[in-house]
Amino acid sequence: MSHYMTALAMQQKGLKAPAKIVLYWIADHHNSETGACFPSLSTLAVECEMDRSTIIRHVDALCVMGLIEKVERSRNNGSRTSNGYRLNLIKQPVANYDHPRRKMQPPPVAKCDPLNLVSNNLGRITSKDMSIFDDLWKIYPKKVGKGTARKALTTAMKKAPIDQIHHSLALFVRAWGSQDKKFMPHLATWLNGERWDDELQAPSLQDMTSDQQMQAILGSLTTDRKMIQ
Repeated sequence: MSHYMTALAMQQKGLKAPAKIVLYWIADHHNSETGACFPSLSTLAVECEMDRSTIIRHVDALCVMGLIEKVERSRNNGSRTSNGYRLNLIKQPVANYDHPRRKMQPPPVAKCDPLNLVSNNLGRITSKDMSIFDDLWKIYPKKVGKGTARKALTTAMKKAPIDQIHHSLALFVRAWGSQDKKFMPHLATWLNGERWDDELQAPSLQDMTSDQQMQAILGSLTTDRKMIQ
């Protein structure tokens, strides 16, 4: 599974929801190390909850738009097997909000301000970066120890990029699902344990309807966009 490619898939413009779901699931099979991507039509039909002919129609439309290319594959005996796909997804431009005067007049740095500590390899932690705590607190179901969690985030941001922390926490919350929250670690515990390095698999969408899949995909789009910017 390639989070980078699925994030790019959801950024593509001009697609209706069913076509975007098909593109998402194709991107989900992309191997970021080898570039291989060859889900069968039957597999896509199950994952997208669409019939085979509908999958073929959307795949052809995605090919016409230039977002993907079909690559014919064959077995050693010469018989045909499922097509491979080459993804031509383009990262959408991100507006630059830096004002020239802002760079000429940097804000003063308070010596005792913990938000202005400098990490060895992660650069300066600013109050703007720290505002991401509000986003983390909103998505974390177990709201216990807010002050401790805020301090833990200050320390965590000296060890890992903010976007990685945010993305990994969102995956952890989605993976926890409807399990009993009393067994869920406090947010401070999660941060102090450097849990952003845990290997988590995003929850499967195969048991959802197409509408539920789209809501789940779009719900994670904001986090995935931050990851690829």
